[in-house]
Amino acid sequence: MNRARTRRHSTGSLRAPRAQAARTSAPASHATLTHGDRVLFPDAGLTKADVFAYYREVAPLMVPVLEDRPISVQQWPAGIQAPGFFRHGLSGIPAWVPTQRVRHLDKTLRHVNVNGEQPLLWLANQSALTLHMWLSRAPKLSQPDFLAMDLDPGKGGWSDVVTVALALRGLLEEQGLESYPKTSGKRGLHVMIPLAPGHTYAKVQAHADAVAHALEERLGALATTVRGIRARKGRLYLDTGQNARGKTIVAPYSLRAKAGAPFSAPLKWSEVTRRLDPARFNLRALKRRLDKVGDLFAPALKHPQRLPD
Repeated sequence: MNRARTRRHSTGSLRAPRAQAARTSAPASHATLTHGDRVLFPDAGLTKADVFAYYREVAPLMVPVLEDRPISVQQWPAGIQAPGFFRHGLSGIPAWVPTQRVRHLDKTLRHVNVNGEQPLLWLANQSALTLHMWLSRAPKLSQPDFLAMDLDPGKGGWSDVVTVALALRGLLEEQGLESYPKTSGKRGLHVMIPLAPGHTYAKVQAHADAVAHALEERLGALATTVRGIRARKGRLYLDTGQNARGKTIVAPYSLRAKAGAPFSAPLKWSEVTRRLDPARFNLRALKRRLDKVGDLFAPALKHPQRLPD
């Protein structure tokens, strides 16, 4: 990891002060922490201040991924045991927070542009625990720079995820494509394939569907492209639905609203084994994880590839 870019606290801890932290010295920093003592993860005793500190710590890793991408957010202002909200556009955005206006099918929405630490911290202060990102960036929103495969486990759990993921990696390597796995932050796995400029969503979607069907032919007893839960019959779901304009996938390092505050953790392929417990990647384990392996997703931003014809 590039330590020059990563801000560390003097204590090495992710826990922020319990008092409200006002950072209002410059017009570009009204990312003020309010109600820091509000408990968002009751099982772990984690507060809004802890979440704020987490996103401050991980900002140098997330900003290069999120910059200029439309994002949608899931907010839990009263904590994860209360109802949350999924929003594409946000209201009440301060003038200093950068935004981009994006045309959706029936309306235009303002999306926060996470082009620095401050917009990310503003979202954290809105209790936006989970950030979902487009697969393309402005100004070329019609050209995805990732293909995403979402492995959603069925009754076979993590064991089936590993089997299918390794088969997927092999299939992609046969096509000359390098891929980057990350936990979903829940039970599944995302496999991200970075792309060079010039791809269309139609081509990316078609390629993702073809890969999924090829996997289904090889591993039909374990995995399926059938969307209906009953029709899956307990098999892992090969979800390619994120590869369309306006669809999103959970961003690397984004927290999830689950017990223990897990995050979507980039992995080495050598870590994708049946021994791995995705739940071990959580808010309190971030510093230890980064000290051990650094930013495993950074290479994906520097590895543009072209899909085969």
